[in-house]
Amino acid sequence: MDLSERSFLQCLDVVYAAAEDSARWREVFEHLRDVLGVKSIHMLGVDKRHGALSYSDGVNLPVEGELAYMHHYRAIDPRNAIAFSQPEGRWVHFPEMLPPEVVASHPVYQEFLIPYDRRYNSSCNLVDTPDATVIFSLLSGEEEGPLGAEARAFVERLTPHLQRAARIGIRSFVYSSQALVGHLLVSRLRQPVFLMSPGGDVIHANDAARQLLRSTRVVQVSDGRLQLPQPHLQDMLRRCRELEQSIKAGGAEASAAAAQAGQFHSMRIADRNDSVYAFYTMLSPQREMGVFGLRPVVMLLFYHPDSAPTVDASLLYAMFGLTPAECRIAILLAEGLVLKEIASTLGTQHDTVRKQLRAIFQKTSTKRQPELIRLLLHLPQSSVQGSVGDA
Repeated sequence: MDLSERSFLQCLDVVYAAAEDSARWREVFEHLRDVLGVKSIHMLGVDKRHGALSYSDGVNLPVEGELAYMHHYRAIDPRNAIAFSQPEGRWVHFPEMLPPEVVASHPVYQEFLIPYDRRYNSSCNLVDTPDATVIFSLLSGEEEGPLGAEARAFVERLTPHLQRAARIGIRSFVYSSQALVGHLLVSRLRQPVFLMSPGGDVIHANDAARQLLRSTRVVQVSDGRLQLPQPHLQDMLRRCRELEQSIKAGGAEASAAAAQAGQFHSMRIADRNDSVYAFYTMLSPQREMGVFGLRPVVMLLFYHPDSAPTVDASLLYAMFGLTPAECRIAILLAEGLVLKEIASTLGTQHDTVRKQLRAIFQKTSTKRQPELIRLLLHLPQSSVQGSVGDA
């Protein structure tokens, strides 16, 4: 941490460099994280005309966590109503703005923020126009603690300059079909992921997905369309089209379809010589806030021996619907830790871990720890090493 005058002037240099070149906002995030001693920095933009999350970037943000937040926790986050209602330039600090019982019981804290060690959050509306809202956030865990008085004074002094830089580059924070937030996140995932239309047209594939196409003939793309052995492709596309039509229909039917769209469906696809595991879900624009575009999109995750050497949180989420906190507990169990050691590792209470373990049992249809561990070790390519640290 360096809150000196010299440090402040250096911050001004990088902020105004970002105003001239939006690609240099990453330098702002990295510089401020070092100056303030926080764990992560996140800046997001909401395009108000399209109702879409149009920008999301920062430093030290786990990509699995960003996707889980957009897919599950954004809609119920108790901080949002407070943060978005603030006037431009005013900082708010969490969880001090919330009742203590919210932190003690709300899923956003217990399942997401605390397991990812991001309990403390200070955020500010830099820009709030009819076109867009831009929010700048500082996040810290138990080791860093909440933002102190001197650091708060530093960022408040810096705020007018952050605001000017954001206004100058406001075009970077409005919706663009050429720079969708979801595509950028998917590209950072290690798992093979395809985004496609409900009719089977491939919209986006990350590097791991392109590697998968070179590793197996079971999954292929021809003339821009996904190719799988029948009847797997036919059944999947039929189900996706049904969900798409229900979402477009509106009303109660759309609400039910959106709930189903948030679930992953799984299938094993095999030919004579090879097999892969596929997990797919429908991403609706309303649920995902336009992160993947303004039309329903199908996300497919594939697991193949040559392209997925580890079982990680994304696989556990896709197969069983485990939350980030539950994924960490399951992986640590598979690595041989007992519950007290897991509680110490995650910085949480032993009773909290026991409660989450009961939820894991229920979701995985297991009853005892040895049964759960056997299941984890027999998942596709079940090497669990490294998964916890990557979050």
